[in-house]
Amino acid sequence: MSWHTVSLLFLNGPDCVEGSFSSVCAAILTVTGALCCITELCGGEQRHRIKRMIHWAQRIEKELEKVLQHVTGTEQMKSIYNEKKSQFEIKRNNPKDLVDRVARDISKLLNSKRKALEKLAREAEQLQKEHVWQDGVTENDISYYDSKADSDYMEDGEEEIPTEISSSLELEFVPDPNFKNKVNYSSSAVQIPTDIYKGSPVILNELNWTQALERVFIENRREDSSLRWQVFGSATGVTRYYPATPWRAPNKIDLYDVRRRPWYIQGASSPKDMVIIVDVSGSVSGLTLKLMKTSVVEMLDTLSDDDYVNVARFNEKADAVVPCFKTLVQANVRNKKIFKEAVMHMQAKGTTDYKS
Repeated sequence: MSWHTVSLLFLNGPDCVEGSFSSVCAAILTVTGALCCITELCGGEQRHRIKRMIHWAQRIEKELEKVLQHVTGTEQMKSIYNEKKSQFEIKRNNPKDLVDRVARDISKLLNSKRKALEKLAREAEQLQKEHVWQDGVTENDISYYDSKADSDYMEDGEEEIPTEISSSLELEFVPDPNFKNKVNYSSSAVQIPTDIYKGSPVILNELNWTQALERVFIENRREDSSLRWQVFGSATGVTRYYPATPWRAPNKIDLYDVRRRPWYIQGASSPKDMVIIVDVSGSVSGLTLKLMKTSVVEMLDTLSDDDYVNVARFNEKADAVVPCFKTLVQANVRNKKIFKEAVMHMQAKGTTDYKS
């Protein structure tokens, strides 16, 4: 059930939301009941398998009910409706007027976000042009909040411990329900990819001129309090975001690099068609083949949903690494995962025939 569905149903009263929720659970119960009937007709091992299916169907039902209750807030809506129903009145809506009003509200919302984005882009371009490169700049010359400096991640079950002494600013954070996190509105935060040395002149100069973006972040929020995260991503890998909050990397190891995010790729390059051809003859066995596989995977990571790609291999003959992908396919998450798995299973053998 999408949020759009929930919103439309709520226009007709919370009972409709509950009805949709009940229909989902009823469908599961129907399947469970059907399985129970089948059980009576089967025996032995097949009956045992069907009982397991019933068990899993019941577990899915309970989990789905729990998730739907949490996401849709059905019980809360029913409670509010019952408490306040004396204050409600039924009115007939004009569908055209309703759609027009919603369209105006959405247009107004998007325009305010567009203006904030255009202002940020305009100021960033100007600041970058005015920046004077400093060869001798050091980490002690730059003042910024390193979002990853506060703590390090340990093994499961262990607490976070402070890392080595850092020149990062120390900020105080307050809980904010809009961000569902602790934030600081007086400063921005910086995230630098793990494999980049933060003390290099390139990074330090980038941190120097982007510091002035804090003023733009704060002004944008003052003009539009509904703004959420404001993020600037640099070609050097530096990410500056507002409001500041400690960085929390999933899966313990921080592999985040803004240059690989879809929104960055789409903004930095045009949609493209790409064909990657890999030599898998015996001459590239060993380390060479491993490096080639890694290179292909890295290239796939730079593509977004707007791009189309295919990967082919050749030795005595040429063929696609994924047999069912005969032409260029969309570089979405699913297809890229399939390509990566196929590439990692490539083996070097035979001789090279470039005519193939």
